[in-house]
Amino acid sequence: MSEIFAAVEALLAKARDGGDLPEPAERERLRKAAGLTQVEVAEALSTRRETFAKWEAGTAQPRAPKRGAYAFLLAGLADIHGTQGLDGWLTLARQARPLDTGTRTDVTEGE
Repeated sequence: MSEIFAAVEALLAKARDGGDLPEPAERERLRKAAGLTQVEVAEALSTRRETFAKWEAGTAQPRAPKRGAYAFLLAGLADIHGTQGLDGWLTLARQARPLDTGTRTDVTEGE
């Protein structure tokens, strides 16, 4: 039975992996507007600069948990520098949080 839940979790993770990043040109614009280099962002996301360059260009996509961290960074930069083009991604990106923050919002009092 655990295989079924693992398969469902994989599907949910796949569904979460979409729609939370802006178009590649906007990714680059936000980074440059903040005066950040590809190396700085890659180091912060614990990846190689070459890998990050592919994410920024849209030729490769980051996977969780780095995708969530990248989306959260872009949302923060959009809050500072504004957005250009479609910004439907912004709501999802703002929600990106690490799962191990130690806080739970789904717990009701008395549990």
